[in-house]
Amino acid sequence: MDDKTQQERLEQELRFLKESFEAEVISKEEFEKGKERIEKKLKQIDKTAKKSVEEKPAEAKKEETNTEEAKKEEPKTEVQEQKAEETKETLKEETKNITPKAEEAAEEQKPPEAKKPEEKTKEEKPKEDKKEGNKAFKYAVVFVVLVLAVFFLYSFFTSSAKSQEKFVPLCKSNKDCTQEGKEGICLKPGTKDAKCEFREIQKTNVIVLNDKKDCFNCDTQRVLSILESWFGAISPKEIDYNSNQGKSLAEKFNAEMLPLYVLEENITKKQNFEQFKQVFIKKEGNYVLSDNVASSTLYYKRENIPNKLDLFVKEGDAASTKAENNLREFLDTFKEVKFEKHLSNDNLTEELGVKVFPTFLVNNKVKFSGVHPAETIKTNFCKLNKLAECEKSLSKSLVS
Repeated sequence: MDDKTQQERLEQELRFLKESFEAEVISKEEFEKGKERIEKKLKQIDKTAKKSVEEKPAEAKKEETNTEEAKKEEPKTEVQEQKAEETKETLKEETKNITPKAEEAAEEQKPPEAKKPEEKTKEEKPKEDKKEGNKAFKYAVVFVVLVLAVFFLYSFFTSSAKSQEKFVPLCKSNKDCTQEGKEGICLKPGTKDAKCEFREIQKTNVIVLNDKKDCFNCDTQRVLSILESWFGAISPKEIDYNSNQGKSLAEKFNAEMLPLYVLEENITKKQNFEQFKQVFIKKEGNYVLSDNVASSTLYYKRENIPNKLDLFVKEGDAASTKAENNLREFLDTFKEVKFEKHLSNDNLTEELGVKVFPTFLVNNKVKFSGVHPAETIKTNFCKLNKLAECEKSLSKSLVS
């Protein structure tokens, strides 16, 4: 292969290398190495060509000189000329035979022709498509991985949150079990197996012994509401002390004061009974509410003494002192009132079982407690006594 052909081939290879780099088929490092190799070969060819150009004229000149000398020295004979002609013909024949082979060899040694733009596009396009396909596949894989990661993270935190949720039982007490018209019972309260069971309400029967005739402050609604909050639905039955049945019940349960609250023995089956049993006294198979808790105010056994007022106080007690100060206006107005003051350790105080100070006792039978203005004291006193002073108005505000 001559230098010119090799040079063209190297230049073609350099262009192809550059196009491959621009199409991102090869890396920059591969391009630089290939370029350096080709340029090195091209420089070598240039040096060889220059050297050949310099030596060729001298050789040609030398051959011409030799030819002329040969012609001068040896003139050709007929035999020589005939031989020359034969040799020439032989060379022509050999040349004809050699030419196809030489052409084939030359064809094989020809540098690859520069690819047409269309062919290049066709070859490079699949590569580009393949590259785009690879990118799309990578994006798809990344997307799927992210979706799975989010799913597992969500599942993890959801399960963690559920495991950390505070356990809340269905019920902790009977109060958590409510249904209209029925009594709710909490079974296995506070546990995972807790559940509510509803039964027909069993009302608690309560006998209320009272004397509304002589007792101006014997209101029973407040105490009945308390009993209902303790034991659920109740069925109260009020009996007047002044009736035969009333007097018989008072005697049976040895009542000291009214109102008297008597509950049936089945009260012990109520869940809250143990919590409140200390306020009851068991009598005749029933449970009687103590006088202090029942807020009983009528000493029905004591003699009725008209126009009498007693005050029970405790020495050094500020409320007792304030009660006496508010009582002065009443005593100054009601001159006919029989008034007595009793200390916390007096016999009458202990006999009546007074525990709250100050406490007033009207007509030796009905008591009321607390610090009250003169007008309130007058009102309570006049409910059992009819005096002219009851028509007067007294102070409605407390005095110090």
